[in-house]
Amino acid sequence: MTLYRTFIAIELSDESRRMVAEVQERLRADGATLRWVKPENLHYTLSFLGEIPAAQVARAVVATRSAVSRIAPFSVVIGGLGAFPSLERPQVVWIGCAEGSELLGRLAGDVKAALDRERLTSDPKPFRPHLTLGRAKDNRQWGDLVRAVRAHQGATIGREWIKAVTVMESRLTPDGPIYTPREKVQLGHGLNSTST
Repeated sequence: MTLYRTFIAIELSDESRRMVAEVQERLRADGATLRWVKPENLHYTLSFLGEIPAAQVARAVVATRSAVSRIAPFSVVIGGLGAFPSLERPQVVWIGCAEGSELLGRLAGDVKAALDRERLTSDPKPFRPHLTLGRAKDNRQWGDLVRAVRAHQGATIGREWIKAVTVMESRLTPDGPIYTPREKVQLGHGLNSTST
Protein backbone atom coordinates (compact mmCIF):
# COMPACT_ATOMS: atom_id res chain seq x y z
CA MET A 1 0.00 0.00 0.00
CA THR A 2 1.34 3.42 -0.95
CA LEU A 3 1.55 5.90 1.93
CA TYR A 4 1.60 9.68 1.57
CA ARG A 5 3.34 11.96 4.07
CA THR A 6 0.56 14.47 4.64
CA PHE A 7 0.01 17.69 6.55
CA ILE A 8 -2.47 20.58 6.57
CA ALA A 9 -0.82 23.94 5.97
CA ILE A 10 -1.20 27.61 5.20
CA GLU A 11 0.99 28.65 2.30
CA LEU A 12 2.47 32.14 2.08
CA SER A 13 2.07 34.76 -0.62
CA ASP A 14 5.06 35.31 -2.92
CA GLU A 15 5.65 38.72 -1.31
CA SER A 16 5.82 37.26 2.22
CA ARG A 17 8.14 34.48 1.02
CA ARG A 18 10.45 37.08 -0.52
CA MET A 19 10.52 39.11 2.69
CA VAL A 20 11.15 36.06 4.88
CA ALA A 21 14.00 35.09 2.52
CA GLU A 22 15.51 38.53 3.20
CA VAL A 23 15.44 37.77 6.95
CA GLN A 24 17.19 34.45 6.23
CA GLU A 25 19.85 36.35 4.27
CA ARG A 26 20.38 38.82 7.13
CA LEU A 27 20.76 35.94 9.60
CA ARG A 28 23.22 34.22 7.26
CA ALA A 29 25.23 37.45 6.89
CA ASP A 30 25.40 37.72 10.70
CA GLY A 31 26.92 34.25 11.06
CA ALA A 32 23.91 31.94 11.43
CA THR A 33 24.78 28.52 10.01
CA LEU A 34 21.60 26.55 9.32
CA ARG A 35 20.11 24.11 6.84
CA TRP A 36 17.84 26.77 5.39
CA VAL A 37 14.24 26.14 4.37
CA LYS A 38 13.71 27.14 0.75
CA PRO A 39 11.40 30.17 0.47
CA GLU A 40 8.91 28.21 -1.67
CA ASN A 41 8.57 25.68 1.20
CA LEU A 42 7.70 28.22 3.92
CA HIS A 43 4.32 27.52 5.52
CA TYR A 44 2.38 27.39 8.79
CA THR A 45 1.64 23.77 9.69
CA LEU A 46 -1.84 23.45 11.17
CA SER A 47 -1.76 19.67 11.56
CA PHE A 48 0.71 16.91 10.69
CA LEU A 49 -0.81 13.52 9.85
CA GLY A 50 2.30 11.52 8.98
CA GLU A 51 2.29 8.75 6.37
CA ILE A 52 -1.25 7.76 5.51
CA PRO A 53 -2.94 5.82 2.65
CA ALA A 54 -4.82 7.55 -0.18
CA ALA A 55 -8.23 6.85 1.38
CA GLN A 56 -7.19 8.74 4.53
CA VAL A 57 -5.79 11.61 2.45
CA ALA A 58 -9.25 11.90 0.85
CA ARG A 59 -10.81 11.97 4.33
CA ALA A 60 -8.32 14.67 5.36
CA VAL A 61 -9.56 16.77 2.41
CA VAL A 62 -13.18 16.26 3.52
CA ALA A 63 -12.26 17.22 7.09
CA THR A 64 -10.40 20.34 5.93
CA ARG A 65 -13.32 21.47 3.77
CA SER A 66 -15.66 21.03 6.73
CA ALA A 67 -13.32 22.84 9.16
CA VAL A 68 -12.85 26.00 7.10
CA SER A 69 -16.23 26.32 5.35
CA ARG A 70 -17.58 28.86 7.86
CA ILE A 71 -14.34 30.69 8.71
CA ALA A 72 -13.97 34.02 6.94
CA PRO A 73 -10.53 34.98 5.57
CA PHE A 74 -8.43 36.93 8.08
CA SER A 75 -5.00 38.48 8.36
CA VAL A 76 -1.98 37.94 10.59
CA VAL A 77 1.27 39.82 11.01
CA ILE A 78 4.37 37.67 10.53
CA GLY A 79 7.13 38.61 12.94
CA GLY A 80 9.29 37.77 15.94
CA LEU A 81 12.20 35.31 15.75
CA GLY A 82 12.55 32.39 18.13
CA ALA A 83 13.94 28.88 18.35
CA PHE A 84 13.00 25.37 19.45
CA PRO A 85 13.60 23.99 22.01
CA SER A 86 14.93 27.37 23.26
CA LEU A 87 16.99 30.33 22.13
CA GLU A 88 19.88 29.04 24.28
CA ARG A 89 19.83 25.68 22.44
CA PRO A 90 18.52 26.60 18.98
CA GLN A 91 17.89 23.47 16.93
CA VAL A 92 15.09 25.01 14.83
CA VAL A 93 14.97 28.75 14.12
CA TRP A 94 11.60 30.22 13.22
CA ILE A 95 9.67 33.42 12.68
CA GLY A 96 6.36 33.59 14.46
CA CYS A 97 3.09 35.43 14.38
CA ALA A 98 3.24 38.94 15.88
CA GLU A 99 -0.49 39.53 15.50
CA GLY A 100 -3.39 37.17 14.87
CA SER A 101 -1.93 34.06 16.54
CA GLU A 102 -5.24 33.45 18.38
CA LEU A 103 -7.06 33.34 15.00
CA LEU A 104 -4.50 30.88 13.63
CA GLY A 105 -4.86 28.83 16.82
CA ARG A 106 -8.64 28.72 16.43
CA LEU A 107 -8.28 27.64 12.79
CA ALA A 108 -5.80 24.90 13.78
CA GLY A 109 -8.20 23.75 16.52
CA ASP A 110 -11.11 23.57 14.07
CA VAL A 111 -8.98 21.56 11.62
CA LYS A 112 -7.89 19.16 14.38
CA ALA A 113 -11.49 18.69 15.56
CA ALA A 114 -12.61 17.92 12.00
CA LEU A 115 -9.73 15.44 11.57
CA ASP A 116 -10.71 13.79 14.86
CA ARG A 117 -14.28 13.40 13.57
CA GLU A 118 -12.84 11.58 10.55
CA ARG A 119 -10.80 9.40 12.97
CA LEU A 120 -7.53 10.77 11.60
CA THR A 121 -4.74 11.04 14.16
CA SER A 122 -2.73 14.23 14.04
CA ASP A 123 0.35 15.41 15.92
CA PRO A 124 -0.61 15.78 19.61
CA LYS A 125 1.80 18.67 20.26
CA PRO A 126 0.07 21.98 21.03
CA PHE A 127 -0.16 24.36 18.07
CA ARG A 128 2.46 27.12 17.99
CA PRO A 129 2.24 29.26 14.84
CA HIS A 130 5.68 29.50 13.27
CA LEU A 131 7.48 29.43 9.94
CA THR A 132 10.62 27.30 10.14
CA LEU A 133 13.56 29.29 8.72
CA GLY A 134 16.21 26.63 9.19
CA ARG A 135 17.61 23.80 11.29
CA ALA A 136 20.93 23.83 13.13
CA LYS A 137 23.67 21.82 11.43
CA ASP A 138 26.17 21.80 14.28
CA ASN A 139 25.69 22.73 17.93
CA ARG A 140 29.32 23.93 18.11
CA GLN A 141 28.16 27.01 16.22
CA TRP A 142 25.25 27.81 18.51
CA GLY A 143 27.05 30.92 19.81
CA ASP A 144 27.06 32.63 16.40
CA LEU A 145 23.53 31.43 15.75
CA VAL A 146 22.18 32.73 19.08
CA ARG A 147 23.84 36.12 18.50
CA ALA A 148 22.39 36.38 14.98
CA VAL A 149 18.87 35.41 16.10
CA ARG A 150 18.96 37.81 19.06
CA ALA A 151 20.08 40.64 16.74
CA HIS A 152 16.98 40.12 14.57
CA GLN A 153 14.52 38.93 17.22
CA GLY A 154 12.11 41.80 16.55
CA ALA A 155 12.03 41.31 12.77
CA THR A 156 8.58 41.93 11.31
CA ILE A 157 7.63 40.78 7.82
CA GLY A 158 4.21 42.37 7.58
CA ARG A 159 0.59 41.42 7.07
CA GLU A 160 -0.40 38.15 5.41
CA TRP A 161 -3.98 37.44 4.38
CA ILE A 162 -5.06 33.90 5.20
CA LYS A 163 -7.52 32.91 2.47
CA ALA A 164 -6.97 29.16 2.03
CA VAL A 165 -5.73 26.00 3.71
CA THR A 166 -3.84 23.34 1.76
CA VAL A 167 -3.78 19.58 2.23
CA MET A 168 -0.13 18.97 1.37
CA GLU A 169 1.92 15.93 0.47
CA SER A 170 5.59 15.92 1.43
CA ARG A 171 8.21 13.75 -0.24
CA LEU A 172 11.58 13.66 1.51
CA THR A 173 14.66 13.84 -0.74
CA PRO A 174 18.40 14.34 -0.07
CA ASP A 175 17.97 17.96 -1.27
CA GLY A 176 15.13 18.64 1.15
CA PRO A 177 11.38 18.01 1.08
CA ILE A 178 9.27 18.47 -2.03
CA TYR A 179 5.75 19.66 -1.27
CA THR A 180 2.83 18.90 -3.57
CA PRO A 181 -0.57 20.46 -2.85
CA ARG A 182 -3.28 17.76 -2.88
CA GLU A 183 -6.13 20.23 -2.40
CA LYS A 184 -6.35 23.95 -1.68
CA VAL A 185 -9.52 24.80 0.25
CA GLN A 186 -10.72 28.42 0.32
CA LEU A 187 -11.72 29.78 3.74
CA GLY A 188 -15.39 30.65 4.10
CA HIS A 189 -16.51 28.68 1.05
CA GLY A 190 -19.72 27.79 2.88
CA LEU A 191 -20.53 31.29 4.12
CA ASN A 192 -22.40 32.38 0.99
CA SER A 193 -24.50 29.24 0.65
CA THR A 194 -28.10 29.65 1.71
CA SER A 195 -29.42 27.02 4.07
CA THR A 196 -32.86 26.76 5.63
